[in-house]
Amino acid sequence: MTVSRIKQKLQNFFQPTLPAVACEINRQFISVVRLNSKTPPEIDRFAVESIPHGLVNPSLTRPIITSASDLMNALKSTFAKAEIKTSKISLAIPDTCAKVTIHHFDSLPGNENERIQLLKWRLKKTVPFNVDDSQLSYLEQKTEGKYVIVTANIYKEVLVQLEGFFDSLGIQVGYITLASFAAFELLARLDVDVLQKSVLFLQVRPSDVSSLIVQQGAMVFFRHVDYESDEDSTPAEDSAATTKSGFTEIYNEIHPCLMYYQDKLGARGIEKIYISPFRPLDPGLLSSISEKAKTPVLSLDPLRLFQWRQSGSLANVKNVLAPTLGLALGRS
Repeated sequence: MTVSRIKQKLQNFFQPTLPAVACEINRQFISVVRLNSKTPPEIDRFAVESIPHGLVNPSLTRPIITSASDLMNALKSTFAKAEIKTSKISLAIPDTCAKVTIHHFDSLPGNENERIQLLKWRLKKTVPFNVDDSQLSYLEQKTEGKYVIVTANIYKEVLVQLEGFFDSLGIQVGYITLASFAAFELLARLDVDVLQKSVLFLQVRPSDVSSLIVQQGAMVFFRHVDYESDEDSTPAEDSAATTKSGFTEIYNEIHPCLMYYQDKLGARGIEKIYISPFRPLDPGLLSSISEKAKTPVLSLDPLRLFQWRQSGSLANVKNVLAPTLGLALGRS
């Protein structure tokens, strides 16, 4: 299955034509990147701007920005630092802001409206808000003769708040997606073979971890743990698990995913594990995890795909730019 086909299947979550400029907003920073049309892709402009702690407070059930003026200043500073002027962007937001659910069906109604109503009925017991107060996107997949539907619900007030900030800057948000989904788009460009294999992909950030499994091009598993969210039952002190990035911490995220895939889904083993880290991972650490998991473990390296005239400055932030680079790539 080709990358273009995967992107087509994601049409309910990824718009078919994406802007050349992509932005990410999360707890730690705002990033923005612009690509040009050269082959191989070349990063034209980029910037990463740290933001005050608590300015972005990701949530499933309420707006996530705590100070409108501070965020506006941070956005202006980031775009000025990158020297980017644009009228349209794509935006990656924290995974904490969406309820992602995997549904299994033997059959589906033929009518689009009936499918949406069926999904809403299923979701009523799983989302912490009225389903009608959220934006519902879904991806229909078929594997082994059965339907696997991925739904993503984002509370409308979260979307309205974020779009409002960019509207004030004269920038239209072409679409919004999750940071881990955007980072996986980058992986699919770096290693097209992942769409033919069973792959576990982890996005590791200082406060949260997202894990997804793609089986021959179909997403069959998604798990997100937010160690700082007041909506998560995980003890706050466990936030160290993602900041240390040690063997035990990362393997403790990988192991339950592998067990679920084999035991609950009845699938054969994962063929590759990719990690998109917040900071570079030591090769020895990756080797140790690979030996323990009995699976090749690789670190996502955006610089394998892109050209940049000043490689030194980009190397310092290449890991945090993975989602924005994935979004900017997805425009083609």
